[in-house]
Amino acid sequence: MSFKQTILWETAFQRPRGDATSEEQAKLAGAYDKMRERASKLAAKIAVDLPYMTVHDVTHLDALWEMASIAAGQSLELNPAEAFVFGGAVLLHDAAMTLAAFPGGISELRQQTEWRDLHARYAAAAPLNNSVAAKTAEDRATADALRLLHARQAENLPMVSWVGPDKEALFIIEDPQVRKFYGPKIGKLAYSHWWSVAQVEEDLAGTLGALPGVTNCTVDLLKVACLLRVADAMHLDQRRAPAFEFALTQPTGVSADHWRFQERMATPFVQGDALVYTAQPPFEVDLAEAWWTAFDALQVVDRELRDVDRVLRDRQKPSLVVRRVEGVHSPSELARHVETVGWTPVDSTVRVSDVPNIVATLGGSKLYGDGVAAPIRELIQNGLDAITARRRLQGRPSKWGELQIVLQKRADGYWLCFEDNGVGMSPLVLTGPLIDFGNSFWKSSLAIQEFPGLAAAGMKARGKYGIGFFSVFMLGDQVRVITRRYDRDMRSAKVLEFRNGVASRPNLRDASPKEVPLDGGTRVEVRLKLTPTEPDGLLHRKTPFEESVAKLEDMIASLAPACDVTVKVLEETQTKGSTEAGDWIEISSAALMRRIDGGGKPASAKMRPWEELAELRDEEGRIYGRARIDVGNAWSSRGLVTVDGLAASKISSVAGILIGVETTASRNAARPVVPSPVLAAWASEQAIILSKAEVPDGEKAKAAAIILACGGQIADLPIIFWQEEWMTPAQFSAALQTLDRLVLHEGSITHEEDDDVTKRDFERYFQAEGEVGQTTNGRYSQTHRSDWIAAITQGVSATPVRVIEALIAEAWGGVESDSDTLIVGEANGVEIHREVTVYSPPTNTEEDED
Repeated sequence: MSFKQTILWETAFQRPRGDATSEEQAKLAGAYDKMRERASKLAAKIAVDLPYMTVHDVTHLDALWEMASIAAGQSLELNPAEAFVFGGAVLLHDAAMTLAAFPGGISELRQQTEWRDLHARYAAAAPLNNSVAAKTAEDRATADALRLLHARQAENLPMVSWVGPDKEALFIIEDPQVRKFYGPKIGKLAYSHWWSVAQVEEDLAGTLGALPGVTNCTVDLLKVACLLRVADAMHLDQRRAPAFEFALTQPTGVSADHWRFQERMATPFVQGDALVYTAQPPFEVDLAEAWWTAFDALQVVDRELRDVDRVLRDRQKPSLVVRRVEGVHSPSELARHVETVGWTPVDSTVRVSDVPNIVATLGGSKLYGDGVAAPIRELIQNGLDAITARRRLQGRPSKWGELQIVLQKRADGYWLCFEDNGVGMSPLVLTGPLIDFGNSFWKSSLAIQEFPGLAAAGMKARGKYGIGFFSVFMLGDQVRVITRRYDRDMRSAKVLEFRNGVASRPNLRDASPKEVPLDGGTRVEVRLKLTPTEPDGLLHRKTPFEESVAKLEDMIASLAPACDVTVKVLEETQTKGSTEAGDWIEISSAALMRRIDGGGKPASAKMRPWEELAELRDEEGRIYGRARIDVGNAWSSRGLVTVDGLAASKISSVAGILIGVETTASRNAARPVVPSPVLAAWASEQAIILSKAEVPDGEKAKAAAIILACGGQIADLPIIFWQEEWMTPAQFSAALQTLDRLVLHEGSITHEEDDDVTKRDFERYFQAEGEVGQTTNGRYSQTHRSDWIAAITQGVSATPVRVIEALIAEAWGGVESDSDTLIVGEANGVEIHREVTVYSPPTNTEEDED
């Protein structure tokens, strides 16, 4: 059927009308024909830039007249002016999905904020120095930007000009009078097919008056917009997916499924108030994914029909003859029309029947554990991301912004509040990604639409998984989120409130003036389940040895010790403490260790030279941590890996902070990212400092083992215990000059279960043989070195045993070794046997032959 045979075209332009003369009809029909001629050439370029898309050429555009006529039936008609505007919007609604729609071509597209955001996102995921990956990132950004921007650019197309062969300006709408009058509205209507129905209803509710000298007809903009969106959604048939076109382009993935299902679809027809879709031949089992793609697409059509029907009825306008799609809410029902063969579609999509339970489980203690640290860390992280985003968007200084954490006692209990002065949230984000479990806002296309330019400005969000917010319910069941976008007025602020945990349906309301964050941003409030100081409360601490009450400021500092945003802690209105943005590099070693420990010695405590924390930096000045070698306590660790300034996991062998990346979704495990050369250089500096430290030689020997594992040089630290004393490499080398045999036990000699002496007597009476050498004990030996160190050095490091063997070989001109079980000492008169290595000079084979 030609589009000129549709009922909408005929009633608008061909049949006599009481509201328009035949001259008016002919003029506007002619203007449309000329516009169609040019727009069709533009639409033909879509297949060049987006070859895997189903057909978007003029055949698709013409078909929308047919779809609109099917939906409208006899109950809704268009006058000539409305038909021209409708047709113009049809011609342009998808026409910008090609570089040709941007007169400046790819250069103009790349200037768009959205292209830069997309490119920044894809380039960040591409391997460095890989030209193929870089080109792929550019191509992906271009394709996705065309799809993302096409509706917005469609609004501009009526007024955009292209340069002709004689340098003349050429427009899609040739007639200047028609273009200037109808062009802006045609563009806005074309754009509107990408809007929500609510925005259409709000922004296109008016009427455009008649164009003098051309027509006496007005244009009902809302009616035209509604007709456009349903017609566009409805067109799902063979004309959009010709089999030979498929063969030529060979689309893959989801694109292929769209081609395959549409290639079988018939033109829909009306039955009662329903639109009926059928297909032939039936879908075989190997086309099941294509069938389900059809099911999803038809649900979209159904939703558009229902939304438009509601809008038209609410506005008391003539309604469409169809309000829904037949069978679309049940796969088995739809299969009666869009048939299958050899299989039956059953809605077995993975789904959660008890959403609150799965959210409470995976977003709560099962993921994070039972402690309160995790939810507090997640809420801090969300605030930091919001502040970082605002810095990027507004070009604020690198240390701008503040997160306040407030503990308040109110009439109904204790409340813990987290307030940032970041970007804030629109109602769309507040009721969408925030409470969409597993959907990370920062990774979504909505982030690009809400905050254009943010990704291109270098925003790298800490939040990645879309589950962190739900951890707040570990603290309490009553939660409020009060938010105001930084770029909107006070009246725009909203409150999302959960009254009874995640199982309750949240309420959205306007914020009162007293609730609104004054400078924009977000405040999350949770009423604590327990009084903070009582057992299992927020601040209650229990160890096998004692129970205590922590200070909130110390707790927060230990969770966020190295943030690039100031975190202030208050109780009621009184400031209790704060960590300034990036101050972990500048504050005293004592202050930083107190922060890591969550209290303890005062920040003003004096530290000895070897207790000072030293920075780990590369040649370009990038910092990877601030730490020292720590061997003082074998049972606890004062080393901390932070991710984006937040505490992630403890590590052994060091005290201080190392910057890392998380290795779990709960962010309670992380690995340091310090490069091995930086780690080795820092360790070598630590060796020089520790060589002069006033600590026992046994501790120095442990430090030496750690330094060797890090790839460092041990300077004058002891390496072997021999002849009742710890010896440095120089001292041991000198002693080797008089030896021709050495017995070495790796690690210190300790009690073993098969010894014929009790552990108590062993520890009281054991006396090692003076000729048996020992290295430092298990935790610092080759087989027990810290995993995090080995992950960085990849095994390219030394151990005390290797150093000792090298010293022996150097002193003796080579070395031979053998394993044996020998007496290594006695305890209370009982001989103690251990497996040892026996070293001796190399055998002189020439003398043996003589």
